[in-house]
Amino acid sequence: MVGVAGQVVEWISSSDGRLAVEIRGPDRNPAVVCLHGLTASRVTWRPLADRSPDSRFLLVDLLGRGLSDAPSGARYDLRSEVRRLATVLDALGIRRPLLAGHSHGAALAVAAARQVDACGLLLVNPVPPDLARPFLLRLLDYAALRAVLGPALRLFRRPLTRYILVRRVFAEPAAVPPGLTDRYAEPWGDAARAAVLPRILADWDPAELGGCEVPGGIPIVVIAGGKDRRINPESARRWAAALGATFHVAEGCGHSIPEERTTELAAELEALLTRILTEERKGRKDDQERSVDSTPGS
Repeated sequence: MVGVAGQVVEWISSSDGRLAVEIRGPDRNPAVVCLHGLTASRVTWRPLADRSPDSRFLLVDLLGRGLSDAPSGARYDLRSEVRRLATVLDALGIRRPLLAGHSHGAALAVAAARQVDACGLLLVNPVPPDLARPFLLRLLDYAALRAVLGPALRLFRRPLTRYILVRRVFAEPAAVPPGLTDRYAEPWGDAARAAVLPRILADWDPAELGGCEVPGGIPIVVIAGGKDRRINPESARRWAAALGATFHVAEGCGHSIPEERTTELAAELEALLTRILTEERKGRKDDQERSVDSTPGS
């Protein structure tokens, strides 16, 4: 199906429900698979895709968010998210993708890297495994509270979204683009999505990352916001060191580098893609030389 501005949107079925994937750019490898934050949507990554028209992008709406289905019986823990992402990429025939993750999406990228055979990771404002889970989220283990909270979040979605963007995401309130509040709030106007939002929040636990095998042998870039009020830059630095990643700080930037520093992020992506392609060409050349050297009589 064709989405807005001529973008192709595919719906991929998983065992839990359908996921919407916006496909942008020419058909080339590696595909850049973009994963958004916990309560966000693929809207986060559109500025980067707009700025990098020569790259192949898959902007994924995770289950329960954006346009994707919102089944009440699904689980939204990290393992379930990884399983569904692997299903999506397999259905689309995507091999050795570059996983680009923002916030919770960065945690998903790390957790999924080995299963989907990622060729590299771009982790932006990443959730690290040592991030403390807010105590209030534990109250969402109670179904009765979730049942009350869902409709309330739907009713107040616009002021809540505006508050989060201004006070918790962007470093400068004036930098919030016009219309962004509505674009993020719109999906939560759907009763089914609003009803599962408390379940998504209840299932979220950064400590799950601690049980994931750290991906090795692939280039990883971690970028933190110098004024990120949600992820401490020093915590992101430690996580980058544990991953063996290249680490950068976007000084003066908050929790949404894809929207606050799109040009700089596009340059980082281009450099990472160039590095991946260069290393792959070198690997093929080395393999060819070894094959010649091992030929009898050579």
